[in-house]
Amino acid sequence: MKLTKKIVKSAFCFSLIASTLTTGWAKTEQPNIVLVVSDDQGIGDFGYNHNPIIKTPNLDELANESVHLTNFHVDPTCSPTRAALLTGKHSLKAGVWHTILGRYMLGPEHTTLAEALKTKGYQTAIFGKWHLGDNYPYRPQDQGFDNVLIHGGGGVGQTPDYWGNTQFDDTYYRNGKEEKFEGYATKIWFDEAIKFIKQKHEKPYFAYVALNAPHGPYRAPEKYIKAYENMGLYNDVASFYAMITYIDEQVARLRRVLETTEQADNTVFIYMTDNGSSYRSKKWADELTEKDKKIADKFPSWQPNAGYSGFKGEIHEGGHRVPIFIDYPNGQFKNQRINTLTAHYDLFPTLLELAGGQADDSLDGQSLVKLFKQGQDTDLNGRQLIVTNQRVDQPSFNRPLMIAKDKWRYLRFSENKQALFNLADDPKQLTDVSKQHPKLVQQFQAELKNWWQQVSNAGFVDRYIHVGNPAENPVRLNAMDWMEVPDKQPVPWFIGHQPAALEYDYTHWLTQEDKYQPLPWYINVEQAQTYRVRAYFHDKPAGTPIQKKYCVIETQNNKYVEPIYGRAAYCQAMIKLKAGEQKIRAWFTDDKSGQAEEKTAFYLYIKQE
Repeated sequence: MKLTKKIVKSAFCFSLIASTLTTGWAKTEQPNIVLVVSDDQGIGDFGYNHNPIIKTPNLDELANESVHLTNFHVDPTCSPTRAALLTGKHSLKAGVWHTILGRYMLGPEHTTLAEALKTKGYQTAIFGKWHLGDNYPYRPQDQGFDNVLIHGGGGVGQTPDYWGNTQFDDTYYRNGKEEKFEGYATKIWFDEAIKFIKQKHEKPYFAYVALNAPHGPYRAPEKYIKAYENMGLYNDVASFYAMITYIDEQVARLRRVLETTEQADNTVFIYMTDNGSSYRSKKWADELTEKDKKIADKFPSWQPNAGYSGFKGEIHEGGHRVPIFIDYPNGQFKNQRINTLTAHYDLFPTLLELAGGQADDSLDGQSLVKLFKQGQDTDLNGRQLIVTNQRVDQPSFNRPLMIAKDKWRYLRFSENKQALFNLADDPKQLTDVSKQHPKLVQQFQAELKNWWQQVSNAGFVDRYIHVGNPAENPVRLNAMDWMEVPDKQPVPWFIGHQPAALEYDYTHWLTQEDKYQPLPWYINVEQAQTYRVRAYFHDKPAGTPIQKKYCVIETQNNKYVEPIYGRAAYCQAMIKLKAGEQKIRAWFTDDKSGQAEEKTAFYLYIKQE
């Protein structure tokens, strides 16, 4: 796998060098790139977009003074969006279609934007959320990032994250090592990004500021929440908006640093979001409390997601149509709103061209440089985009799929359910016109079927976490990466640690561990030898006593039964693993034979001795 990546990267590098010789970009000064991506902030969660409640003055200003793409699309959920963004490929072609179950791991056979920019001399850094793999070879430091400071999983406090994180005074991972911080998570990401930007760089840089906010659970410094509660909002929406207002202030702080260090003119500054809004509110007047009715009376023009149908995870427009602002003074970009159909995977070839390179034809994205400079690009006329929401173990044609082309949106929810919308007449997608346009429906059906056949023929790859590589030792496995999860069993993706603050109840598995049966992790053992394997009920930092007599570790159809002593938080077995792809799982029991799977091990540490 490592050799394959070297071959791909070498060919890609040759393409970039050749393009540099022919385009003349090498004679110009390369811009710095700062890409800020918020998490679960929908198109209506901005003041500029007719939201009468939320306070986002700095983002509103950025929207008005930048190239603002108003017909820009991403995936309906976070990992697929990030995979497409960083590879320039549709998320399914990048092999990422879910946020859990190992289906969010970005394979090393793909060249990332960070790797491509490094071939052009860039220094690269990420701050915040990666969510494309927590183990080698899927981590950002394995995928082209020189400087890494991230939380684990898809949000602070999720199962792959450091035990006990709540977004306040947490421990995060710097280049794979644990590091304790003080303060609120969003500020830490911006603090570290600003430190990076202030360094004296001999090379141009790419700073990827990937925020965990405003992904749930909705948590922000108390004064920001209080400001919205004082407006009459209830705690959950007050907290959600508070997270966004806090982001707004931090964006302004970062941009001021770019200005005071005289880097702003030669920096491509981008702000975008990763999918539709996660805040799914009914119209407040429909709620039962008198307080909510008063809010509805006070803000009658408020509409969730700016009135678009659909939210995060849905193929209606509100699930994947998001704002993006691009500011680059030296690029002579036109500061205007552009309604051309564009997508997240267009950023790869766009930024690569600005850096002096050129992406090859294997990408789904198209460069938008001409569009930014001239306000139009005939090469983008008539293009179509396909959006899907899979979120299953194996992708299926019967999962929701959408084609966007010109003013049309064809939505295929399942084999027997579909819809067609004309956005020119019906931007909120309220009226299905599929019966009025049967030929157009047939055309979209055929195009979608043909596209799916091409993607599925390429195959959907299982991802295996590597064991026995010096890049990661020990390897820490967590239950969010279990495979073969039965349909009726939930996936333990969010632990549920809560700060001492009022908030709405959020999905969690802490205190509900008995819902889960032990399931396998997929591992690829690089070196056959004896490994020290430790099984934990809760993660290592928790120190939670197992309170069972034996633990069982099963791999290659062999069961290793080991005693648990007293109030120990883990058990240990020395296991000789063969090289190659295999499964491993673990549980705890009072049954000396090890047959009874009474208590699940949510974490497993495998160390090469």
